[in-house]
Amino acid sequence: MQKVTFVNPRGESVVFDNSGPFVLQKIDGTANVPSDIKSTKSPYQDGTTFIGVQLSDRPIPLQGFIKAGSQQELYERRRELTRILNNKHGPGKLVYSNSSRSYAINAVSEEGPVLGDRYVNANLFTINFVANDPYWRDENQTVKGLRFEAGGLTFPLRLPTMFAFSAFRGTFINSGDVETPVEIRYQGPATNPVVSSETTGEYIKVNYVLKETDTLIINTAFGNKRVEVLNTDGTRTNVFHWIDLGSTFFQLQPGQNMLKYGSDRDSDQQAANVTIYWYNRYLGG
Repeated sequence: MQKVTFVNPRGESVVFDNSGPFVLQKIDGTANVPSDIKSTKSPYQDGTTFIGVQLSDRPIPLQGFIKAGSQQELYERRRELTRILNNKHGPGKLVYSNSSRSYAINAVSEEGPVLGDRYVNANLFTINFVANDPYWRDENQTVKGLRFEAGGLTFPLRLPTMFAFSAFRGTFINSGDVETPVEIRYQGPATNPVVSSETTGEYIKVNYVLKETDTLIINTAFGNKRVEVLNTDGTRTNVFHWIDLGSTFFQLQPGQNMLKYGSDRDSDQQAANVTIYWYNRYLGG
């Protein structure tokens, strides 16, 4: 079973499945994506030296037909499909579902539906979607809190000593194929709040004093990096220029990641509330 749902930026949606009125016959582009292998070659070198791989836009062509009960309905469905796929609105959310699970990606139709032959009240069509970000992702975000933990270890018998500990860290699992950006929401109080990845050694620190009612929002996505403070009245203050110079907009690596948070004032750490949001990303679905 395969189903494709497209939701445009205006919230209008169309479903392609095996029941209609928009019947899905074939979809490509769900697995591998075209890539460009970067390499260098020195004089007299046999072969080349690998540098990296750059993925191209992901083409997602699909074929199907409109199934209608009358000629009038057929033309109405054609008009509906053209309106929803209007690429002047920009990329929408494309969700691909198979018998195993669902994946999402941002995509735009190159030219709307390309209409083919018509048979009574049925009309063939082809739609060529393009995803500029080639990675499929989970349909829903993963959300996990980064909380304060405290406790201790007690040794019985002749060693009654308790060793206390406190931690402001947590383990985060990226089950995708590649690294993925995060959105960090750090609710105050905090003096110069910092969130760091013990996995990569990177950190993001903002030299700013958060009140209890303030929430610092950090987004590490390429092309959408943001550092803002959400105020109690719903407005946002851009504090990008308050970032510590050694900061890096780190991402979750595939597998297990250890993150921690802190503040220049120790008493603020236990009262703070830090939440991490991310999508696992995949090369194919």
